[in-house]
Formats: sequence, C-alpha cells, structure tokens
Amino acid sequence: MKLVKEAFGSTLWRNPRFDLWHIYRSFLPFASSSLYELYGHLSDPVQVFSISGEFSGGFIPLSEDARNAQVVAEAKLSNLPKKFSEQGLEATNYEAEFTEHDICNGIVTCAAISQDGSHVALGFGNGNIEIADINHQCTISCFQSDPPNHPVWIEFILGANAQIATEDIHGNISVLSRGTRSVPCGTLPSGQHPALTALSSNGCFIIRVPRTLDENWYRNVALLHFSEEPSIRLLASPSAPFTASDLQRPSTPQRHTVGFSPGGRYVGAFDANCAFVWSTDTSELVAQYCVHKSESWIFNPGYVPPLPYLIPTPVFGDHAIHLTLEEGATHVQSSEPDSRHKTDESWLKCPFYDLSPTMTRLGERDKASAYSSAIGRVPFLSIGSRLSILLVFFNGQVELIVESKYRPVFTNVNPSPTENNPWYGDLLFRDESTPIQYHLPRASKDGTRFLLQGKLRAPVVVDISQVVI
Repeated sequence: MKLVKEAFGSTLWRNPRFDLWHIYRSFLPFASSSLYELYGHLSDPVQVFSISGEFSGGFIPLSEDARNAQVVAEAKLSNLPKKFSEQGLEATNYEAEFTEHDICNGIVTCAAISQDGSHVALGFGNGNIEIADINHQCTISCFQSDPPNHPVWIEFILGANAQIATEDIHGNISVLSRGTRSVPCGTLPSGQHPALTALSSNGCFIIRVPRTLDENWYRNVALLHFSEEPSIRLLASPSAPFTASDLQRPSTPQRHTVGFSPGGRYVGAFDANCAFVWSTDTSELVAQYCVHKSESWIFNPGYVPPLPYLIPTPVFGDHAIHLTLEEGATHVQSSEPDSRHKTDESWLKCPFYDLSPTMTRLGERDKASAYSSAIGRVPFLSIGSRLSILLVFFNGQVELIVESKYRPVFTNVNPSPTENNPWYGDLLFRDESTPIQYHLPRASKDGTRFLLQGKLRAPVVVDISQVVI
C-alpha cells in the first residue's frame, strides 16, 4: 500500500470518497511487471497494453524500425537542455525534443484505436504510421509519409481495422489502406494546434474543427467523406454572425462537445457560446443555438440520460427540426431509454442535452458523474486542479483512478511565441474559469478499450471490459 500512497498522494489517500481497495485496484494494472507478478491476482482484471510491455496487458507491438527509433530517442533524452516552469519545477523541453530529430523520430505524436478495440494506429515524429493488432500481438501495416511530416491526428474509417485517414502537420489529409499507397484527399489550412476530429459510427464521415481563437471556428468546419471517392467539403457557415454581446468568452469546442447523430445524417458541435447542427448529406446548417451555460451542456450520443435535462431551443432551424413536443414542454424527466432516439430524426429534436436541472444542485465531482451518466458507456475523464490524479468515469461511476502522468497536457489555444508549447500527448485547452475540466479519450465503440497518453511520449491502451460488464 505504501507504493500506492506514494503514487497518488496523501490528499487522495485521505479522501473519504475513495475506497482504499478502489485506489489499489486502479494502481496495480499500471504498476511495474514485478509488482504485478506478486499482487496481480488480487486485482480486478484491468489490462494495460504499452509499447514496452511492462504492464499487465502486454505489448502494443512495433516494427523493428520503430523499436530502434524508441531506443535511440530514450538514450538521447538525458542530453537535452533543461527547461523549468514558472514555479521552478523541471518541465518537458518540447522545443528541444522537436528540433532533435533522433528524439522526435521516436515520439508518438498521435494515435487512434479501432471501433472494435482490436487495432491501434501510432503516428511518429518521423512521419511513420504503424497499425498494430493488440489481440494477436503483431504489427500489420507500416506507412511512411512523403514528405516525412509528422501526423497530427489519425482515425480508423469504414469499419476496416487497417484503413485510416490522417492529417500531417501541414494540413495534408490522406487515406492509407493495408497493401496500398497513400491516397491524397486534399489540404486544409493548419494552425498552431491540431484540428479536433470525430468519427461517425458508420466510419463514413470525419468532422474536422479548427482550434483557434483568431477566427470563428464554425466558419471553417470541414466534413471528410469516405463512403465513395474520398472528398472534403466545408460545412455551411452561419448566415448571421454572432455579435460581441452574444459571446461569453473566447472559446473553442472540446472532444466531448463534438459528434454525429447515431446514423451519421447530422453532425453537431458547440463551445461556450454557440452550438450548430449540419446535415452530412447537403452540408447545410440545420440548426443554431445560443449556449448560456456551457458547463451544463453535453452532446447527445443517441442515449437518453436517466436524469433531468432541458431541450435547448434553437435560434435558427425550427422549420427544419419540426419539433413534436407539446408547446413549452422543454423540461423532461427521464428514467427509461426512449426508442425514438434510435433514429436520426428523433436525435435532431435534441442534439444537445442541457443538464441544468441536475447540475444546479451538484458539487464539481458529482457533475462529472452526471455528465458520464448522460453519455452512457463512454469513458469520460475528469481532471481537477486540486488533485494530481485522473478520474476515469464510465456510465456514471468512477472505474479507474490513474496517476498524474496520464493527465492531458494543458495548453493555451493562442500561446505566446515564447511559450513552451506541447506538440504531442493528450492536449486539453485550459479554461481558467472552471476548477474541473473534462476530456473524452479515443476509445472503442463500446468504450471498454481506450487510449491514454497524457504528457508521455507514447500511449497505453486500457482495457476495462472485464470490470464494467
């Protein structure tokens, strides 16, 4: 127990909300292999896969070239000049790692997991992308981008575990398939930070949202199509821009505020000020909303939450949505799943849930549980400013407590030129107005396998399928 206490800190250890066995079970799968050999039989069967194979689950297998690049990078890291934070603590020297090619080449700049959770795609700083089968412990595809620009996002598409879409640092988007060459799709303007992406459940569409405060993000949202010849279309921009008085604060969407309707006919996104829904068939704007309390909103994944919520009223789009609810009946108390939400048409009546009736009486940690209940079987991360650990919620419950190195890396949307800017890991944009922020990790369709990288140079795959059944 001493090792657990050291890993998670005395603050968590004394917190009455966390059972000691819960903490111990969370710690053990992430412990060294020698500790797991001694005590692994005591834990719930949480598995952790890594490129080193040091944890309970086994390997994320790499090619020989990738393993060699990792070894070289690790050997040279100690020779980099030191970097320190404003508090005097040693920090990652991102600039030096980026410019030292032997180190950059061994860093995983982005990753994705297939919808069935069996395959992982890793993009490296030298432009290589590898697809690994973690069930059968083998590497099945290796790609080299030309020119060798490092990828900034990867998505598995069309339900094929060996077919991916990716974008490099200069905005070049391509489709890569096993046994074939790269198929260019086009180029979109790139910014200081990677664009935000989300995949439709049928694998036919990717929404790409630029992350910058210099421009209105909703004027530059792109939809990538893969059902036929790969193509890129810009989604329609709102006809009436918001005025300064409409805006609460500069904002940009996060991973948990973007997504598709269950059947992929519509796509939506929101930030702290505004929300939009587009048709994936026509790329036209279907509805537009004003967001007054973004901390109470959550994207509707096609699941009716078992708690009170509001149906947001659009400022544009009533004629397209054809709401069938009774006049003024916008406050809904639900305890049973609603079959209407199995269709895109019923989803369109409520693309976003406003959880204000629930949130007004809850504390910050309880709010995370409410969010998690609202989205169902999806891993949901709660990152508090006071706790160094990471809480992983699933269907309203804390299922894992993970140590701080797996927390997303906080960054500013528009950093200063002298800022030590992260360019890999799980990036989360800082919101100084809230003590707790939330993040959706990349996960399998059923949510039981997901990626965590945090501030590390390579991700792990966490499997909680035996815990949450």
